[in-house]
Amino acid sequence: MSRSFSRHIEYNNRKELSRTAIAFTLVISSFCAAVAQHSQYIALTDQKAGDAQILLMNYAQADWSESNHAAVVWSWRPSESGISTDGWGLPTEAKLRNSPLWGGRWVAVSDSYGLMAVFSYPGKVRKWSATAGRTANVHGIELLPNGNIAAAASTGGWVRIYTSSQGPSSAMYAQYNLPDAHSVLWDPQRQVLWALGRNKLVQLKIGGTDAAPSLTAVATTLLPADSGHDVEPKYGDPSKLWITTGGSTWIYDKTTNTAALFQQVSSYKSINNQLTTGQIIETRPHRS
Repeated sequence: MSRSFSRHIEYNNRKELSRTAIAFTLVISSFCAAVAQHSQYIALTDQKAGDAQILLMNYAQADWSESNHAAVVWSWRPSESGISTDGWGLPTEAKLRNSPLWGGRWVAVSDSYGLMAVFSYPGKVRKWSATAGRTANVHGIELLPNGNIAAAASTGGWVRIYTSSQGPSSAMYAQYNLPDAHSVLWDPQRQVLWALGRNKLVQLKIGGTDAAPSLTAVATTLLPADSGHDVEPKYGDPSKLWITTGGSTWIYDKTTNTAALFQQVSSYKSINNQLTTGQIIETRPHRS
C-alpha cells in the first residue's frame, strides 16, 4: 500500500493556519502505486466553527495562513457533493483510494458528529453517505477494495463494516466491539483490517459477503502505551506501521508484533511520512 498525499502537518518553519482549529487528520492513500506528482500535497481536516471542510495544501507554499490563497489547491464540503450537513462539523479523517471496483479515485471521510461519506476525487460526486449519530463519535474511516466502508467510533466503542457497495444510502453493517476505537486501516498484503482502540491493536478478518459482511478478530496485540489514536502505514517499509497514542508515537513491526518507541510526545494525533522524500509529518491540534 502506498499513498499519494500526506497527513496534515506540524512544522516550525511554516506559518500557522489562522483559518482553522486543526484536529485529527486527513490521510490520502491508494490501493495501488502512489501518484508521485501529488506527493507535495498535504491534506487537512479543518474544524473551523461554522465552516468545517477538507483542505488540500500545497507543500511548496511555506505560508499556510488564510491570506495566502495559493496555499489551498483543493477543498471539500458536504454540500458540494449534494450531501446533507447533518452530522458534519468536526471532520476527523479522510482517505483517498484508487478503487479497483469503481475505477478512479474516491475520498472517504468521517466526522465526530456522525457523517460518513464517499465521493469522487477531484470531481466530488457522491457515491455513498450515512450517519451514525453524534453519540458514536466516528473517528476513523477506510474504503475497502469491494466498495464497503470500515469505520471506527471511539464513544460508540465499535468497528463497523458498512455495506456501501450495495447502494448510495445503504446503512446495513457488521460490528466488532472495541472500546475507544479510533482508527482502521486496510492491509492489502495481509488481507486484514487493522483496528486501534486504547492499548489494543487488532487484526480483523472480513468475511461473509459484500451485502452481509462479518468481522472476526484473528490477532490482538497489547501495546506498551494507552490512548491509541491512529494507525497508518510506514511508507517505504510495508512491514511497519506508525502508531500514535496519547503521549507517544511508535513504529510497529508487523512481523514480530512489537512496537518500538519513536518519540515521547503529548497531544500529537498522528505521525506519517512522505513516500518520495521520507519527510516526517506530524499532527498536533491548533486551538484558535
